[in-house]
Amino acid sequence: MADSDVKLRPVKCPSCGGSIEFPIGRNRATCNFCGNEVLVDEAGWLGQMDEFEMKMKNAECALENKEWDHALRLFESCRDINETDARCFRGIIESRTRKLTAGFDRETESIYRCYINRVGPQGDPEFAESYKGYLRKVADNDAATAKANARQNIEYFERVIESKKERIQDQEKSIQEIKAKPSDETAEKKYGTAKAGFALSTVMLFLAPVITVGLIVLAFVLLIRSFAGTVYLGGIIASFTGALIFAGITRFVWKHYRNSIQTIKRRRVAKLQEDHVNDEREKSKAQQTSSRTSDIEQTSKDIEELKQAIVQQNEYLAIDRTLRLAYFEKMHFDAAGISNSIEIDPAIQRFIELERNINKSLKPGYKMLTKVNPSRS
Repeated sequence: MADSDVKLRPVKCPSCGGSIEFPIGRNRATCNFCGNEVLVDEAGWLGQMDEFEMKMKNAECALENKEWDHALRLFESCRDINETDARCFRGIIESRTRKLTAGFDRETESIYRCYINRVGPQGDPEFAESYKGYLRKVADNDAATAKANARQNIEYFERVIESKKERIQDQEKSIQEIKAKPSDETAEKKYGTAKAGFALSTVMLFLAPVITVGLIVLAFVLLIRSFAGTVYLGGIIASFTGALIFAGITRFVWKHYRNSIQTIKRRRVAKLQEDHVNDEREKSKAQQTSSRTSDIEQTSKDIEELKQAIVQQNEYLAIDRTLRLAYFEKMHFDAAGISNSIEIDPAIQRFIELERNINKSLKPGYKMLTKVNPSRS
């Protein structure tokens, strides 16, 4: 542990009264003013640090024995006791990554920042290089995963496109079925029959009385002429008989005419009701057709977007692997606070911006390319 990293506890020298700073965990120091060696034997002075050093040794032993979870708990406990000791953070990193050999754990990047803040720029160059090598392996794995994700995205988009095409076909078929549904015409036909019956009754009601009156007039004319010596007895009888018959017909027609009026009223009401039902049905058909048409238009737009997404995924696959790898290296180095001069290619930068927008409305099944989900082994 470097002197600059330990906590100091001031004590007055019993000989000269000068101030002596004891590093925590040590109970013996020499006064810089009079050279007197001072020994502190105060209860609890070494207790906490004894516990710290004991846990640190146990943690390091557990790390060597590859007891990763146990080592991690011990190093975290040591950090809680003395968070200025860089060994705690290094031990946590090595425990989480199984000495920099296991899968990526994003939390180690922030822990490494804490580590380098305590060891300083000079630090442990060997461990720093090892951690950089670990991040490069992580970046290499991320680049390979992103490439696999792009291929899976293309397959996913193609499946969705086929599904959406089937949806369009179903909607078009549904529209045809909706349009093919006929309107009700039963009441309309019955109303037409009633109007024809009413017209016929009206004509008959006009003709029957006229014929009856005509026959009665004819009978009287024949009767008057019979007084002049001309005998029209048969004609008179026939005329009166016809008049009586048409009088009966007139009565019958009048009755039928009244029934026709009632029938035409009822059937007109039924026709109006049927017309209302047909109007509502047509409105419903128009709404359903409009809804399905809108869905077809939206689905067609989705298909075009998916086709464009496939083009973009293929563009990503066409980018040189070293450029994709450089992006992930820079991302991890920056997160860990490791200085670097890696530059991001404009083509990769375009995908970063693209996926920022995608991420706002991320569709189920889509896998990010420029931000690979971390996992632990």
